[in-house]
Amino acid sequence: MRRAWLTGTMALAALGLLAGCTPATYDLAAVSKDARGQPQVELTLCKGEAAVGAFVMLHADGPPESGWNTGIGGNHGRPGPFPLFSPPPDWEVNREGPQSLLPGYNYWVSYHAVDGTSVKYEVMSHFRAEDIEALGPDQVWAHGRAMSRKRYREYVKDEC
Repeated sequence: MRRAWLTGTMALAALGLLAGCTPATYDLAAVSKDARGQPQVELTLCKGEAAVGAFVMLHADGPPESGWNTGIGGNHGRPGPFPLFSPPPDWEVNREGPQSLLPGYNYWVSYHAVDGTSVKYEVMSHFRAEDIEALGPDQVWAHGRAMSRKRYREYVKDEC
């Protein structure tokens, strides 16, 4: 009995150590529409964080698979909003499937906030084409709902 208790306690301690090493995950990306109604994304970082890096991805639950990724590595600075399916031209992007929002699909945008070679936190945000189509002027989709840009800035400040 004592051996089982000790083994269980050691296993829980090991899991706690592993969990302590995992970077936090936030929902900080904002998806919106530009003046022409085309979807765009803003990869937000907490104030003072250095760069978006490592692996940046837009993915839809397929089939057909739809989206793009930057692959492993790279430091992408602090990119401003850009068209959802057209990442900055200096990124080496691997594309897969249709490069447009498909109705009925779940999409995820994910990336890491990095400082040099260390990952500070991960960002993972979820949306659907219908969420973006329903946005009004000066609204973004973030944290699972539509909100004004002002509210979005407040939300990021609170999260960070």
